[in-house]
Amino acid sequence: MSRRLEIAQAYEKALFAGDRAAVGKLFHNDIAYWVAGAPPLGGEWKGRELVLDALWNREPGLGAADWGSQDVWRDWYDADDRVIVEIRERSWLKSAPQDIMDQRTCCVIRFRGDRISEIRDYTDSHIYEEFLKRHRAGLPKFATT
Repeated sequence: MSRRLEIAQAYEKALFAGDRAAVGKLFHNDIAYWVAGAPPLGGEWKGRELVLDALWNREPGLGAADWGSQDVWRDWYDADDRVIVEIRERSWLKSAPQDIMDQRTCCVIRFRGDRISEIRDYTDSHIYEEFLKRHRAGLPKFATT
């Protein structure tokens, strides 16, 4: 396993554990985080603190809510200056467990040296848009808009 792949997997592990300090140590100061789709589902954040805030505040996608989820698979690929992870996961609002989003995502994590310099998240925002139409009231990020 390459050092880049180890770092990318350590990033994911720290992110899922809610360890903001550990995630921040893996980022360059000028990191860029881009999520496919127009705001407020997608967007771009630049700089370590803004990217950390976006991740912790669940700014991209449908935002923070009482979610249930299931990982279906993750496939990791190591390339010259990046790691690519293809993800398939299912998620649902716990208040509506019968309405499951089956989401596939491709995430490209670029490196400079031993730190992450860019993350590009290619998620199908159309799936989010359709889910939002059905569950706006259950999504705090959108409840007042």
